[in-house]
Amino acid sequence: MSCWTLLGLPPTVDTRTIKRHYARLLKQTRPDEDPQGFQQLREAYEQALDQAHWLSSEDDLETPPQTTAADDWPALQQQPQQSPAQRVAPLLEGIRIDQLDQRHQQAIDTDCLLEFELGLLRHCVERPKQSVQLLAWAFATFHWLSAWQRLELPDYLLEALLQGCRQALEQPLFEALQQQDGAAFVQHYAQRSQHVWLNSLDQRQWFNQRLVVLLLDSPYWLTEVFEAVCACQGWQAGDDNACPALEWERLLARHEAPQFIARQQALAAEPLATAEQRAAYLLLAPISFSRRRAFARRLRSDDWASCRQLSSRLHANHPEVSAGMPGGTAFFWRDWEFAFDAWPMYLGIIIASLVGAFARYAPQASSLEEIIGVALFWSACFAAFAALLWWLWQPLAHRLWARDQQLSSRLPHWLDRQCDVLILQDLLPAVLLGAVLGYFCGAVSGATYLLVLLGISIGRRRELKVRAPWEQADPWQRRLLIGLGCMVLVAALSAIKLASNYGTVTANQGLQQWSERLCARMPIDASECAVPATVEQWYGKEDGR
Repeated sequence: MSCWTLLGLPPTVDTRTIKRHYARLLKQTRPDEDPQGFQQLREAYEQALDQAHWLSSEDDLETPPQTTAADDWPALQQQPQQSPAQRVAPLLEGIRIDQLDQRHQQAIDTDCLLEFELGLLRHCVERPKQSVQLLAWAFATFHWLSAWQRLELPDYLLEALLQGCRQALEQPLFEALQQQDGAAFVQHYAQRSQHVWLNSLDQRQWFNQRLVVLLLDSPYWLTEVFEAVCACQGWQAGDDNACPALEWERLLARHEAPQFIARQQALAAEPLATAEQRAAYLLLAPISFSRRRAFARRLRSDDWASCRQLSSRLHANHPEVSAGMPGGTAFFWRDWEFAFDAWPMYLGIIIASLVGAFARYAPQASSLEEIIGVALFWSACFAAFAALLWWLWQPLAHRLWARDQQLSSRLPHWLDRQCDVLILQDLLPAVLLGAVLGYFCGAVSGATYLLVLLGISIGRRRELKVRAPWEQADPWQRRLLIGLGCMVLVAALSAIKLASNYGTVTANQGLQQWSERLCARMPIDASECAVPATVEQWYGKEDGR
């Protein structure tokens, strides 16, 4: 079947007739209803245009030039030919909505319809606020942004028009969500039928996706907005859901946010027997930032996994709750997961061992090096014992957290307020290790260990500075502390060296003994060493001297 048969036109028609007839056929063959027929019609249209252009060029070559009589030349000079752009300029000047039909017909009569449409398109793109009514008329007349629009229109102007139309549709919806005005959103959403360019399948899909993004990115959730959009967009549970699956789950999670937050707050108020309850307590319990940090020191790997899961859900689906957390983020605890929280135990062991060594060996006139050596040896032994105790006891105490809370509630109120201790996790291991230190190193050593832990616990109760975990602290503070620590260490080593040099000399220290002589090893009543003994007898001459 030839292109002319498919179009229903004779092969002798011009390009203008082909385009008009093609526009009428497009109204009968829509691409969304009959895509195969539309494709055949499109191919026939392009072939007919090519043949018409080819026949037109041949006619121009075969037609002999016509001569003009000399008498007619002045008349031709008086009637100069105008280009289509020149003919359409008066039609576009000061154009109004009530003049569009008349000027449109004038453009058709003067054979400058393409230039008229192009000028009107450029006017609407450059002056969008003054062209609302003109644009509505042009959409109905020229079918812009549809499958029936003119092919000769520049792509950059059509793209600019599409972006402007999308922004005009989306901006009121975005502002209504920012102002938490659900009624305004529903009102603007109901006016979407006035945007005839949305009749295209591609544009409807774009609008559906933009609605999903607007609702998910909004910090405020409006139930009436979600229900209205679901009813009109076909968002529903099931296989025929028009909303993408992943986005639909997130939308449902935000829709059920009040119930979810209420459940998590209820978990935070219950005894902390499970990892989910401990994660809810760390993130949602109404406690201070310092108390959160103290609580986080007791968490283990399963607790941190629950914290990551809960924080991710709060960050994605409940931005208003995350904004009210420390640092304005649900991941304020991120640096705490890998922090070394057992250092007070090892610091207390070192100080207690040093105090115990001084208390035991200083009265015996032992040197400073000996006392420090003993303290280091004790510290290594007790640190190994403490690490083993921590590795064996903490998992058991962690599983008994709920029981531990019940027992710890009987402690004096001032102790819980100042130190925030639990009997099984904190108090019992500390007392056991202090008793071991007191048994082997003396009572003063055990008491020192407990006092160090008590002082660190009280010091930790100070209010910490709230900041996001990814904010960098001032580097000069850390460098200053490192420098001071190095200076203190150098000063301490120098003091130990000086003290050892000027210490009391014991019986086995000092100068070496004199060489043993003959009479020094003989009995006092030996005849050869009787008084007066000669010098040679006591101090014989050295060999070779």
